[in-house]
Amino acid sequence: MNQKYSNVLALELAIYQAHDQGYNPMEKIVDFWKKYDINTIQNTINTVLKHAPGYKKSGNIIQLCHKQIFAVDLMRLLIAYFVHTDHIDISQLDISGAETTQSSLDELEITKRIHEFFGRIVD
Repeated sequence: MNQKYSNVLALELAIYQAHDQGYNPMEKIVDFWKKYDINTIQNTINTVLKHAPGYKKSGNIIQLCHKQIFAVDLMRLLIAYFVHTDHIDISQLDISGAETTQSSLDELEITKRIHEFFGRIVD
């Protein structure tokens, strides 16, 4: 398989696995933090940003700023999960009012239908 497509496939599979029977998001969070420490995550995000198209070019500063802002927001999210997973019950967290929630739920529903379709073909 072409390397370019295998990277995309791995990310797509991560999305579709959310629909597998027995999927446990808390297990994924704990596994992640067992695998990566904060410094590794920060260094990896920095490396990804440095190798992103347009990083060295100052032509598209808006796109670069968006990537940097996203990276910082992702770090904050990961740290919040890491610090508070043992101390709070995140099942009580309500983000239904978030602006992006409906589009994310729509996309998740689409992946669920695709997952079920291919599940029927395999069976």
